[in-house]
Amino acid sequence: MANKTKSAPKLTVKQGFLNFVDVLTDNKIFCMAWLIAGFVFFTVYGFIDNPDLAKTASVIGKTHPRLFVWWAVFSGVSLYLNLQYLYKLNSFKNEKLAKFGNVCTYLGFICIFACVNIPSVEPEDGKPIQMAAHWSTALLFAAFFAAAIIAFLLHKTMQKSVKHLVMLITLAATLVLMVVLLVLFGKSGGIESIPMWVAYIIIFMLNYTKPFQPAKN
Repeated sequence: MANKTKSAPKLTVKQGFLNFVDVLTDNKIFCMAWLIAGFVFFTVYGFIDNPDLAKTASVIGKTHPRLFVWWAVFSGVSLYLNLQYLYKLNSFKNEKLAKFGNVCTYLGFICIFACVNIPSVEPEDGKPIQMAAHWSTALLFAAFFAAAIIAFLLHKTMQKSVKHLVMLITLAATLVLMVVLLVLFGKSGGIESIPMWVAYIIIFMLNYTKPFQPAKN
């Protein structure tokens, strides 16, 4: 009787997606290009009809809805790809912090697109649930991506890396400053932009500058 050959295990949608991301994040130039494009688009978008940065991204999106969608695409994809690249570059995989950070990158990516698809409304519009959902997803998008960066920096700090400790303190101080400014002055595009700019700069330094490149064995 002829031996039956075992069929290859069926590729799941999840594994297929992870394999696709793995291929993308093998390409340094591709990830760097997305990070720079994300930073540029985020910055330019913030000044549309808004020279004093008073309007938030959501408010700008009311009059420029298509650009708001592209804001989510550039911001979400650039941060997601580069955090995955960061983790792979540093072989940051199996630790509890790495698992936590990976979950945060997925959730941050989901939240930014949920935010875009729940239109921003004001209190006088009489839609408290929609308003809460929009702002909750907006805040969670920022919180999850920040947590993913912090998880990596904490890991490196626990390995006695002073330069990563400096980055961790810088990011933490920026987030505290943002909260203080929001309490004092209320929401504004300028306050909203500060932590994103800092996050982009920190990720660029971690991924693409010589002092932060992992030592080759």
